[in-house]
Parts: sequence; C-alpha cells; structure tokens
Amino acid sequence: MKYKVIFCGTPPIAVEILKGLESLEVEIVGVISQPDRMVGRKKEITYPPVKQYALEKGYKVLQPQKVGEAFEEIKSLEADFMITCAFGQFIPQKVLDLFKNSINVHASLLPKYRGGSPIHYAIMNGEKETGISLMKMIKKMDAGEVYAQESLEILNTDDNGSLFEKMGVLGKNMIQKYLMDIFENKLVGVEQDETKVTFAYNLPNEQEKIDWQLPSENIHNFIRALSPKPIAFSLLGEERIKIKKSELVDLEQLAHFNSSDFENGQIVLVDKKGMLVKTVDGFLRIVELQRSGKKMSHANTFNISKTNEEEILKFI
Repeated sequence: MKYKVIFCGTPPIAVEILKGLESLEVEIVGVISQPDRMVGRKKEITYPPVKQYALEKGYKVLQPQKVGEAFEEIKSLEADFMITCAFGQFIPQKVLDLFKNSINVHASLLPKYRGGSPIHYAIMNGEKETGISLMKMIKKMDAGEVYAQESLEILNTDDNGSLFEKMGVLGKNMIQKYLMDIFENKLVGVEQDETKVTFAYNLPNEQEKIDWQLPSENIHNFIRALSPKPIAFSLLGEERIKIKKSELVDLEQLAHFNSSDFENGQIVLVDKKGMLVKTVDGFLRIVELQRSGKKMSHANTFNISKTNEEEILKFI
C-alpha cells in the first residue's frame, strides 16, 4: 500500500527533502509552496525552488497566501500524511487534523532553536554542531514529539549556504531512513524538554547590521551566519556596505599595531589580504564586500580615499 502524502516547503533545502520522499513507497498527491515573489532590482516574478522542482516533476502545486485558505482543496487530495520542511507558514490545526500525522523536518537539534532561522542562529552563536530533527507537528511552534535526530559538525569555514547544503543532504537521508517507520508507528516520539528550549526567530532587516562593539569572533560568526544571503552590512558614513566574508587574524602577527590607537569599527589598512578593521578585542579582516551600486568584490580592491591624513574611516 502506498501512503498518500502532501509536501510543504519553499527553499532549496526543502527540495532535497522532497527528493527523499520520491525514493519511498509513497504517492505525492500535492506540493504546497509559498507564493511567487518579486526578486531583484527588476522586480521579476520568481518561483520558489520547491515549486520549480514540483512543476518539473508534474506534481500538483498549491500556493495559498495562507494555508487555511486552501483547506477544501487540501482536503480533496485525501492525503494520509503531511510532510513539511522550511515552509515558512503557520499551518492551522484544522489542516493538521486532516491527516493521520504531520511530520516536520526541522534544521536543529530540538529543543534548541525552535523557529524559522535555526541554521543562522547556530552559526551566529558559535555552535560546533547542529542537526536535523524529525518531529510531530502540533499547534505550538516546533514543540511536538521528536521521532529521530542526527547531528553534524559545523566547521569554522561554514556559512549558512554551505550548512544549508549539508543539512539538506542529512535531512534527505533521514527521511529515507526513518519516515516509513514513523508512518507505521514503529518509532515512538519523545517529548521535548521545555526547560532547554531556545528560539531562532527570523531576523528583521535592521538586525543584519554589524555591531563593531563586539569581539572579533562574534562579528565573524555573524557575518558567516548571514552569508551568502541576506548578507550582513555596515555603514561607512552614509554608504551601506555589504560584508560577505571575513577572517579571524592572529594578533601576534599584528603586534606592530597598538589596538588602543584605533577606534572600534575603524579601517586600519587595506592590503592584498583584505581590509583590517578594529574590534573591541583586536582586529578582523574583511575579505569580500559590496559597495553601493557595485558588484561583490575582494576587499583588497577597496580604495581608501581621505580628504586629509587625520581623517578616520570608520564603520558604524
């Protein structure tokens, strides 16, 4: 017997989960994704990656502004289960009640980092590992029983782009490994420890700004957590500069600089390695940045132009 499944997801990581479903003895009767968005300066209508893949595979695609608005159409598909991953919408209880069970593929080791940005927060907070949780969906956000968890290492070189890719592979493998046992009640869910809950809410635009009053490692983690998008930024005067990549530096190699001579956020120098910026506990090297109206480039191309030698160039 093939179980009928509806899948909900939006970004590339969710495409990997959908591919995992395809390898199982299930019938994918519908795919629900976020509505199309206008992207870029030209405001071109762009399909979400899950929708694009689903259309290529010939699946029925729904894109309600709110899932509840498609209740009757979802009900008509007569699915046994709903599977979600990085969908980006709240699913009301009346929709969940249509299924024998609804399983979410969540990109953290629950109960840590409930919410929409678990990968970003794991990097931002300097975590050394993260993972995937297969959990039962309930009305409360990411609070259901956990059926399975597997972890992976966060490397110092990882940004959110590389970690999303790794998590997609892990999630796909876990779907193939555990999902049928969940469907057939061979895996028992474990309640989450509410005393250990942390949250990873979506970052508003104003929180993408770098705080140069923090230690170098915190700033470095913040930059890689937001790379390759949405990308952290800082202000140089009135110019908004996006900063995509940074490197921690060995302070012993910079012993000729007295950090007390510089202000936090001040550009100390630009050389072939990049741009050296003062932080609260030393220096951080900016490697890739994007000036207003320009393309992303290596920071060694940044032209320091001063009106006089005493002028201080400083990020704020």
